[in-house]
Formats: sequence, C-alpha cells, structure tokens
Amino acid sequence: MSQPWTALFSITGQAVLEMNLAGVTQSLADHPPAAEVNSIMWILTHMVGARRWFLRDAFNASFGPAPTGPMTLEKIKAGMAETQAAMTEAFEAVADWNELRTHPFTRTPAPLDQIAGAFFMHESYHLGQIGMARKLLGLPGVLKLPPTVEL
Repeated sequence: MSQPWTALFSITGQAVLEMNLAGVTQSLADHPPAAEVNSIMWILTHMVGARRWFLRDAFNASFGPAPTGPMTLEKIKAGMAETQAAMTEAFEAVADWNELRTHPFTRTPAPLDQIAGAFFMHESYHLGQIGMARKLLGLPGVLKLPPTVEL
C-alpha cells in the first residue's frame, strides 16, 4: 500500500526540486546568491545529508559513506534519487506510523509519523530557499499558480 509520505517526499524531492533546478547551471549552483546566503549546492548537499540521517536514525537504513570530493548537480540528483528509493522502501515497510522511535532532532521518543513530518517540513523549507536563491541569481521563479486559478 502506498504511504502518504512516499507521495509527499516524491513531490518535493523530485517534482519541485526539478522545477527549482530548471536553468540552474553548475556555476550558478556553486555561487552564493547574496552575501551570507548559502549556495544552492550547499542547500542541496544539506538536504541529501538530512535524508540520509532520517533514513539511518529513524529506519536503521544503512548506506555506504557519503560521496567525497567535489559535489556536482548530477551527484546531488543521484543522491536525491537514491534516498527517494530508500525512503519509499522504508515507508512501505512501516506497519504502525504511531510507533514511538527516537526523534533524530530532539533525541526523545516520538511517533514515526511526526518524525517524517518534521523532515518533510525541513525539506520543504530548503526547497523554498532554493526558489529564493533562483531569484537572487537572476532566474525567474518557477512555482506559480496556473493562470486559471483566482485567489
């Protein structure tokens, strides 16, 4: 049975990320968009690291060592795909989302559903940062309402 978290992380980790990275070159991704603002590469590396942390601490998933050497957009995209597949597998194996596990942020017991929610909000926040970085780098925003939607 498909889990809601599988769909939600897939939307952020694939669809929104892909839109946010449209037109972003390696050079733009490496360049901080403003003083004291993290580069897109820093944000992406942090997101993949957080996913690995989530999988390791909440699901006891094992990964080889994190990639070393210079990171590239292609390596980051591969890391997102790898962690997405691992999260899908881990999520599908959960029998009880209310089961208490140690929350990686607080190191206290929490329902697995709340832990997943915290990591989802964390990832969504950073995707928003990438959207703002796009604009600071002179690229247009990509997440817009369809023209037929009125507020």
